Amino acid sequence: MRNFWKHLTAPRGETRPGPEPLHAEQTTAFPDLPETEMVRLHNRALPLRLASGDVLFRADSRAERLYVIITGEIVIGDTTAPDAERFGPGDWICEFDLTQPGIHAATATALTHSQVLALERSAIVDLEPTLRDYLRHRVHQFSLQRLYRAQRRQAALARHSRALTDALIAARTSGGAGFAETETARQLFAKVPALPISTTALLNKMLDERTTKGEIVELVTMDPALTSTLLKSINSPYYGLQHQVTSVSHAIALLGHNAVYQVIMTESMRRSLPNTELFTDIHQRAIELSHLAFTLAQTLAVGRPAEVATLGILADIGLVINELLKRVNPRLKPLFDLLDPAEMGAALLRSWHLPTVVCDSLHHQHHPEFAPPARLSETVRDNVAVLYLARRLLARLHGHTPSDPGLFLEAYLALLGRAGISEVELLYEQLVPRLRAQLRQLPRSLAERLDG
Repeated sequence: MRNFWKHLTAPRGETRPGPEPLHAEQTTAFPDLPETEMVRLHNRALPLRLASGDVLFRADSRAERLYVIITGEIVIGDTTAPDAERFGPGDWICEFDLTQPGIHAATATALTHSQVLALERSAIVDLEPTLRDYLRHRVHQFSLQRLYRAQRRQAALARHSRALTDALIAARTSGGAGFAETETARQLFAKVPALPISTTALLNKMLDERTTKGEIVELVTMDPALTSTLLKSINSPYYGLQHQVTSVSHAIALLGHNAVYQVIMTESMRRSLPNTELFTDIHQRAIELSHLAFTLAQTLAVGRPAEVATLGILADIGLVINELLKRVNPRLKPLFDLLDPAEMGAALLRSWHLPTVVCDSLHHQHHPEFAPPARLSETVRDNVAVLYLARRLLARLHGHTPSDPGLFLEAYLALLGRAGISEVELLYEQLVPRLRAQLRQLPRSLAERLDG
């Protein structure tokens, strides 16, 4: 037995004549184990020598060896991370239950010249019951130690994550905060024509779940301006309809009352805001985002689809307001670049007396980029989550990678009842089939992305 330990601990190429006593770190690896039992382990063990940087096992590889560290230091995971799992003399590493193989979750690497005793699962199965029980007991002890260390690391990481989130929220919301309440902003808002009263009435009707299709038809039909706006837009090449639509009832029968509402809202927005290249781009994206958000809310059975569709139409209005500020005061452009478009857009809509839930949802629409769901008010959480996800899915539908890295994406998918699936799976397996079933109700720019 002593010759075994002498051979295991000798440097490469070096021999030591004569027996030597066991070193302390060697004997403490197997406390209370009689020497006869240690001989049995020796007969079945494989001594390993690792140089610094050598890999003991790799992530996702089959786990069916028990490792006992004799000398040196082994790290599991990122060797440069200060909180990585480190194992030294006397420590055991076992990532299976001694009878069934497992899978290594991370790579184990030697930090220094190390010597390790390895026991194969097949060799452990053949040991006498008392020795197997000893090994099982020791593995259990070391597994508990790893669990306790993991719990402490998790608690530390949670504190670190909360501190980083607080700092990120502060950084994203402090710049230009409160400017929307200044006299300069109010003067600008006063110069932007509000939505027509009839359009605002239609919006409130659509947000009322008790509203019937007949009431929508009546409201639009009784207002010549709304009817004209609807028919002019719906018969334009933008929708690419084969036959001309001649009445409100015909439009609703063909497209559905939600699509008709979206047309009127977006066209009313077009008339309220300047006809710039920026607004033209926003206008088209708003229509697509509105349709996508509406269908996504239906698919997820979350929130109120008509409300989310409205958010899609109004989502980027703050970008136009910020652009107007820069044009009126070009010397203050660096200041206006710091303003939050979502805050500015929400403030404008409040000046138009739009429903509070719409304004508050739009004010917080970008929070999923830097804050988890729990940091949002319950009154707007579902709306914000659906709009955030719809925006990401629209980017992917156009072949782009979302600009936001999705730090909290999984949390928002879980909130919306889609834990464990990716946004790509949600888009192509659940949302796209539903959108394809209503192609004729979609604007041509969006339908062309789906028809194939």
